[in-house]
Amino acid sequence: MSIPHDPYTPPATEVRDTPPETIRDAPFYVVAPTKFVVLYVATLGLYQLFWFWMHWSRWRVGRRETIWPVPRAVFGLFYAHALARRIDSTLIERGVTRRWWPMTLATLFVVMEVLNYGSAIAWPWLIFHVSDAWLWLEWLGVIVIPVNCACLLRMQLAANAACGDPDARRNRRFTIYNLAWILLGISATAWTVYDGLRTGTL
Repeated sequence: MSIPHDPYTPPATEVRDTPPETIRDAPFYVVAPTKFVVLYVATLGLYQLFWFWMHWSRWRVGRRETIWPVPRAVFGLFYAHALARRIDSTLIERGVTRRWWPMTLATLFVVMEVLNYGSAIAWPWLIFHVSDAWLWLEWLGVIVIPVNCACLLRMQLAANAACGDPDARRNRRFTIYNLAWILLGISATAWTVYDGLRTGTL
């Protein structure tokens, strides 16, 4: 015999094995550290454009601040300190104790970005006026990627904690789009190495 449905019975709630994600609970982009490092290194740092865009996009929702995520992603070096301050203030508001030196990380990131962009702009002049300039510029590129990756990773770990998901359980799996970017980055790196060996510039 079927039991009649009681209209006053509250609806059953869905049981999740991941933290609930709302704009209020997660005002920043959450991503697992392993996934972050793989995407950053595989794309030779281009992942930071998406990374900054996601953080500012999430922060903008539900707030009265005039924020344009795209310019803040393209010119990330000008907004790294602002993002670090917002992450740190959110940690303080939520009573999360964390020693992560936000301003130092942001400053180091900005310095490395300035060196990187400056060398790219000065490339033609350096090649013709400085002996072995190409070698120094190559080494600069090698240094910038791991340093910036480490700085942004520390910021990401703080953002995860500020969102109440320090282990980033909601975003630790690689998607098909992630794999496509990884393959593209590896292909570009392999071609650069091959061309350098072939021409003798590596």
